Amino acid sequence: MARTTQTTSRSQSVRERRSKTKSQPAKNSRPSQELTPRDLPPVMVRGGGYTATQARRPKRKVKNVKRRFDVALATPGVEIRLPSVPAVRPGWRIVSFGMVVGLVALLSHLLRSPQYQVQMVDVQGAVRLTSEEINQTLNVYNKSIFDLLPGQMVETLQIAYPELKEVSVQIGLPAKVMVTLDERVPLINWVQESNVQWVDAEGFAFSPRGEVESLITVDAQDTPVVPVQIEEDGTPLGSITATKVFLPTDLVQAVLTLGPQVPEGRKIVYDSLHGLGWNDARGWDVYFGMDVIDLQEKLFVYAAIVEELQAEGVTPALINVEHIHAPFYRLER
Repeated sequence: MARTTQTTSRSQSVRERRSKTKSQPAKNSRPSQELTPRDLPPVMVRGGGYTATQARRPKRKVKNVKRRFDVALATPGVEIRLPSVPAVRPGWRIVSFGMVVGLVALLSHLLRSPQYQVQMVDVQGAVRLTSEEINQTLNVYNKSIFDLLPGQMVETLQIAYPELKEVSVQIGLPAKVMVTLDERVPLINWVQESNVQWVDAEGFAFSPRGEVESLITVDAQDTPVVPVQIEEDGTPLGSITATKVFLPTDLVQAVLTLGPQVPEGRKIVYDSLHGLGWNDARGWDVYFGMDVIDLQEKLFVYAAIVEELQAEGVTPALINVEHIHAPFYRLER
């Protein structure tokens, strides 16, 4: 009887102990809201091979790589270690910015440095023009060599000096400007009223400059007519201005041919109606026309007419030998 009572009390104590265990929470249990990422299972994300836990980890700060230099000494096995220096790896933005700053500084130096400022133009080939006149016309003193335009300088000289046949401008560093000129050679001194012009072999007219010997003087009564140039398709190019071609080339050749035949002290006379001739010292005018290819024959005819008129005691006012087979003379002007 005593054994049964002892067994019953032991069973009852075990049941009481179990009931207390169920009613009290476990000491080591944690609420669900206090779970850390470490307690969560790894979650794979499509498109990447990292977990949510790895994504939340802070990035480590990358330290600058330093280069170490060891210098061997004369003693075997002994070397000295130099202080480490960080390896600089500049980005492309820094490199681009440095290049821009360098180019701006170089450009500023080239534009402002006195080394690249022109002081004087070197003139070659000038005969009647002087270096001072060319420098004054171009006006390049203290200008930067990079501001000069050779084409514009050539145009300026050609407008200012029509007697220039060719002009070339060469520019060199640091501040060298060389102008090469080819001046036209005057052959005719064309005088019309109070206007005097020099004319070269191509008929170009320009203002006299300096002194030239052996010029053939022409006393013009009228302005010469320059024919209009025509293209191959028949389109006219327009009249040529007097600043370029002033005399037709055939008229220039006629003056040059007649010039040596003019008596001493006389000068050639030009008339648009009768052509070229001169004022004879015996009191009359003689004209040979514009065509002087057969000038020697015209001179023989002229001499024969003068001899016949003098024999008859006639003093003409004009003798015209323009047409060699039909010469005539007039007693009145």
